[in-house]
Amino acid sequence: MSEAPQDRNVDQIRDILFGGQMRDYERRFVELAQRLEEENQRLRQDMDKRLSMLDKRLEAEFDKLGKALKQETADRTQGVDDLESRTLQAQRTMRSELQGAVKSLESDLCAREARIREELAELNQQLADRAVELRAAQSKSDQDLRADKVGRGDLAALLTEVALRLKGEFELPLPRK
Repeated sequence: MSEAPQDRNVDQIRDILFGGQMRDYERRFVELAQRLEEENQRLRQDMDKRLSMLDKRLEAEFDKLGKALKQETADRTQGVDDLESRTLQAQRTMRSELQGAVKSLESDLCAREARIREELAELNQQLADRAVELRAAQSKSDQDLRADKVGRGDLAALLTEVALRLKGEFELPLPRK
């Protein structure tokens, strides 16, 4: 591409008029770009350093929280195990106490049953003794009644005698001397 001679002339004029300033601007832009690049590099390094420090802090905090969580989990697990152990022990204790109470009640019941059976046997014996006494008393009363009882023949003779006496036909035998 060939430049038109007028365009070259315009460029030369422009270079004469603004050339020093343009070179100054270009130099300043290059310096600014370098400073921006250096600042950008410094900021990047600063950010990397801060991120690295933040990473370390977060990692330390996570480790700390992880350890605390593990400890809390271990403590709670131990607490649950202790509670479970105490519950089982209390259950065993309660079971043995209940078994002891049941055995005690059974022995009391057996003792009372034996005592009641003895008392019932004594009452049966007393009842049997009393029945024997009553039979003996009844037998004696029967014998007394039979002994004191007037027989039919005796009663008939007595009544006949009373009737004869009433009629005046009965005479008593005279006593012998």
